[in-house]
Amino acid sequence: MKGRGRYRAGAAALGAWLGLSAGAAAESSVVLYGTVDAGVYKLARGPVSVGNIQRSYWGIKGVEDLGGGYAALFHLQSRFEIDSGRLEASGAGPLFYGESTVGLSGPFGKLRLGRAMTPLWALDWQFDPWANFDRVASIAWQIYHPSYRADPYRTGAAGDYSRVNNGVFYDSPVLAGWSAHLSVNGERSQVPDGNGAVERRRGLAGAVNYEGGGWTALASAERNSVDDRTYFLGLAYGPGATRIMVSANLTELSPFSQMQLGEPRRRRTSAMLAAVHRTGAVTWKAGIGRDFQGYGTEGATGYASLGVSYAWSPRTLLYAGLGHARPGHLASRTNVGLGMNHSF
Repeated sequence: MKGRGRYRAGAAALGAWLGLSAGAAAESSVVLYGTVDAGVYKLARGPVSVGNIQRSYWGIKGVEDLGGGYAALFHLQSRFEIDSGRLEASGAGPLFYGESTVGLSGPFGKLRLGRAMTPLWALDWQFDPWANFDRVASIAWQIYHPSYRADPYRTGAAGDYSRVNNGVFYDSPVLAGWSAHLSVNGERSQVPDGNGAVERRRGLAGAVNYEGGGWTALASAERNSVDDRTYFLGLAYGPGATRIMVSANLTELSPFSQMQLGEPRRRRTSAMLAAVHRTGAVTWKAGIGRDFQGYGTEGATGYASLGVSYAWSPRTLLYAGLGHARPGHLASRTNVGLGMNHSF
């Protein structure tokens, strides 16, 4: 009888411990995720290459429930080259190039500190069939925010095109489909970098996004630390198998950026019209766009792209893409690629 009593007491204690552990696990979670991408591709008149067509990356993100509707969160993301296993050669290539933030969420929305995409870049992918994420076929890759850099002072010789360091990022709650997004650079250095740049002011970015009834809309504006400015409008519609997307953007460069980039024009503009059509596991993609000034001496440049992808499973995708550019003052160029990626 005493043995049975000890057994029951032990079982009760074990059950209580397991229950406590399960409760703790429910209050806190850490997720490892990523995508491994590889393909064979040929850019313009370059050689046939093996490597990333889209991005290969991995990340860790976690959430802890603090009670009362509040939670602590963090997010670390790194990108790498599939052909060599090295960190992606973007700028200075920090370990957590994609993001490194910590913050809080609650009834007020979400507040993060660290390094991340500005609202403009974090949301503009919604208007490109390739999600601004494909070096072969994505027109957005070529023409979104031409010659603009979100953080020209840090992350390599040319700065960073889409992410800022030392940032404060805020995302509002969604109300009737509407949400607001803001970011500001938390530091301003007066020490010249390798290009002689001095941060004249804090970078600032904002966006208003709408999602509902098959519609997606985005209006966004951004100013970087050397006083370049960029503006973006995007609209997409398609509650069914077909989705149509249209976008336009304007960039105004400071004299410093014109000099550093060798860009003769202060104002750059571009626009794109695109569509996606899904039939079962197959997705067809098409788009046309125009860079109305072109980079350097290229002249106004038109773009056209086609692509198809096959979802072999929820996590494995096979795809092919074709992109063609026709600059006003140079010979046309064509990109072609075939690849696959697996997400985990």
